[in-house]
Parts: sequence; C-alpha cells; structure tokens
Amino acid sequence: MPIYLIGMMGSGKTTIGKILSDILNKKFIDIDEEIEKDQNMKINEIFSKKGEEYFRGIESRILEKIENENAIISTGGGVILKDKNRIFLKKHKTLFLYVPIKELIKRIEIENRPLLKSGKDKLYEIWEERKSLYEQFEKINLSHLSIYESAAKILYKILDSKEEVIKNDFQNVILKIKGLEDLKNKKNIFVSNSVNRIYGEYFNNPYILSDGEIIKNYDNLKNIYRYLIKKEINRSDTLIAVGGGTVTDLIGYVGATYKRGVKTIFYPTTLLSQVDASIGGKNAVDFDNIKNAIGTFYIPEKVIIDPLTIISQSDENYLEGIVEAFKVSLIDGDINLFINNVDKIIKRDLNIIIEIIKYSTKIKLDIVSKDPYDNNIREVLNLGHTLGHAFESYTGISHGLSVGWGIIKELELFSKEFKGKNIIIDFLKSILPNIIFNTNINKKKFMEYLLQDKKITSKGKIDVPIIEKIGNIKLKNINIKDLDIENI
Repeated sequence: MPIYLIGMMGSGKTTIGKILSDILNKKFIDIDEEIEKDQNMKINEIFSKKGEEYFRGIESRILEKIENENAIISTGGGVILKDKNRIFLKKHKTLFLYVPIKELIKRIEIENRPLLKSGKDKLYEIWEERKSLYEQFEKINLSHLSIYESAAKILYKILDSKEEVIKNDFQNVILKIKGLEDLKNKKNIFVSNSVNRIYGEYFNNPYILSDGEIIKNYDNLKNIYRYLIKKEINRSDTLIAVGGGTVTDLIGYVGATYKRGVKTIFYPTTLLSQVDASIGGKNAVDFDNIKNAIGTFYIPEKVIIDPLTIISQSDENYLEGIVEAFKVSLIDGDINLFINNVDKIIKRDLNIIIEIIKYSTKIKLDIVSKDPYDNNIREVLNLGHTLGHAFESYTGISHGLSVGWGIIKELELFSKEFKGKNIIIDFLKSILPNIIFNTNINKKKFMEYLLQDKKITSKGKIDVPIIEKIGNIKLKNINIKDLDIENI
C-alpha cells in the first residue's frame, strides 16, 4: 500500500519519509527526485527553462506512474494544485504534514526552490493560496516536534492497532501497537511532559510530570498525595503511569503506598522502561541525592507496551534501551537478534524493535519470577552496573549508555580468559556514541563514586555479575578497594 506525504516545502516530507521507510522496511520514493531523473535537470532548471506548467504536467505523470508501488512517497509542495492530483491522492492513504510558516522559515533553504527566488516571506503567500487544498486531507500537526517525534506521530496514522500478550505467570504484560489510544477516556493519568507534548490528544486532563529523574523526590511525592486526596481517589481507583522509567518508578511507589495500595497500570514509553523499569515490580524515589534510596516491590495491574512510542525517542535514549535489552540477551545466551541486525537496529526497524521487546521482556520476567524480591538470582541483572553506575555518577552520561560502558570495562577487568568477549565489545562499540570512550577519568574520584554503590556490604565487598561465557553469568564477591582500575 503506498503512503503519500503532502505539505508545504520544508515540512519534512523527504527526511521523515526516508525514516519511515527504514522503520517500516518499505521503499522510499521522492517525486521531485523522480522528476529530476526523468528530465535530467534540477527543479530550478525545469522551472526556468520550461516553466511551472510543464513541471506540473511531469509531476502528474510520475504520480500516476508509481501508483502501485508499496512505498512511502514524498510529494512536491504544489502537487495538490491540480484537481486530477487531488482526486488521485484521495484514493490513497495521504497525510498532510502541517508545520507553521514561522517554523518553516527558520528551517528552510532557498537553494533549488524556484518559488522562493524573491525570498522566504513568499511562503506566507503560497500558504494562503494552498491552505484550503491541503486541508482536504488528514492533517498531522508536527509543530515543534523533532524528526523522530514526527515519524512516531505519523505511524499512529498509518498502522492498525494490534496486540499480543507476552505470556508469563508473574506479571500481566501486553504488547500493543497504538496502545496509547486506549487512554482517550481514562481518568487518573500521570504523564511526562515530553510524552504529553507528542501524544497529548490521547489524554483527558492528565497530571503532567516534568521529564527526568528530578520528579522522583519527596516534595513531588507530597504534591501527588495531596492531588489524590483532593480528587478523593480511593482503593477502587486505578492510577495510570505514562512515560519512561522515572514516571513508572514514581507512580508505582505512589500506588504501593497511597491508602496502603491502589492499582496501577503502566504505559512505558521508552525502550529502557519497556524492557526494564516497568518489568519486575520495583518502584522507588530518590532521597538526599541517592538514587532509588526508598522503594517498594509492587506489581502493576498490567503493563501495556506500545512499540511506536520508541520511535519518538532521541538517539541517546533509544540506545539506552538497546543496551539494556542486549544485556539481558548476554544473560540468556542468545545474542544473534542483536549482532545480526546492527543496521536495522540503528535504523529503528519496527519489526526488529518488536522482536527485541518481546525477547528481552520474556527473559527478564523469567528471571524476576524466580527472585521477586531481589535476593539472589535477580542480581545477574546488575551486569555492567557496578562500574556503569559509578561512570554515570562521575560523567552525568545517561544510565543505559553508562551500563554499556560498564559491560565493556567489566569484561576487560574480570573476564580476561573469556575469548568471546570481543563479539560483545564490538557490538556495543558499533552502537554507542564516541563520547562514551573519549572521557578522561580521574581514578581517585571514580573510586569515590564506586564506593557509594548501595550493594556494597559493610566490609567493602560487592557481588559483581561476571561473564564467563555468553549465557553463563556468575556472581563473584569482590572487594572494591582491591580493584585494579588504573586502565579504566
């Protein structure tokens, strides 16, 4: 099925179209590029030598020529000017990408745009001429959204809803494409600001939380308790958390403690929260700058994982989740899904993302079901975390990326006899940003952060998960002060 993107010049049709083709593993066609190939001339040349009317005729011919392509198709800004083109586009899935003119002026370049030879302000006149024609099609407002946020919002208009239960006996987890649509008429929704900015049309009068770790503090907790009391929330109600791990951590803790426990439902929207934070029943808040110092074990009523929300993430946040999922595969023993699909992972191929979510959540659920209160077996999930947490505190680099660094350094430090370690290191280096490996570390200061790990006993020892081989992780009791960190 072809999908046509229309909109003003500069609205992102080509850039977003290419990303959508990667995500959906579909062909991408840019009609302007097809015209240039057909005429062996740039758009500017066609306009100057043969005129706009001639160009529009070629545009209509190519539009009809590619009708049967199963592709994402980026059209030119003026494709809607001809009646026959509009009739054609209305027969197919056509989406109008709307971006306000003021925003377009900031992002657009005049080069190879013949209609703007008099200057960018011409955009206002062009918009007034075409506005009523564009608005005959389904409109998607992409104002102030990044390219990936825009792609995620468009996917909600392209794909059909579909759900699959991730079967286990420990926690109710459902993978559902377009899952956020469930929330249109729901109450007691707590959502992060960034998620609300993209998907706000699906939430009815939500409680909006700031983004990041900053929300997991006691002042914020008291505000939420007051809000619940004011709304007369009781134990028959359900609290719905929509966002990353900080949101599910916080609302999970609120649910566990308010009136001795009210039901919670999680809609984790980051890959890291989908494969980690929302799975296993751990909830916590920070105290005196100590992360997760006060917490509970409290299983949500259910977790709805919508893989489309992953597409809206920044590169850094997306890769955090990939690292966490890859860590789980090292514990389980099957890393082929990752090492055989590096290019598709980088391109955010939706089918690969779904497979990663299903695989890693099943494995984590299997582990936590055997150790629900984190007393023994579950400790293997701390692979990469001993050095990774210290690196995170020292550098301020995000948790997931720091764990990736931690896995590499722990392999180098503790698994010198493990001959297969280079496969793991090569994969992580292929996806992690260079800043991870170009950070100078003061060994004394790093050791101070390392000694703050909450898992260290009074004797300065800690159980560190060590890879003996892929699928065989052993806990080794190590004295932190004896660590040779000179080569970190």
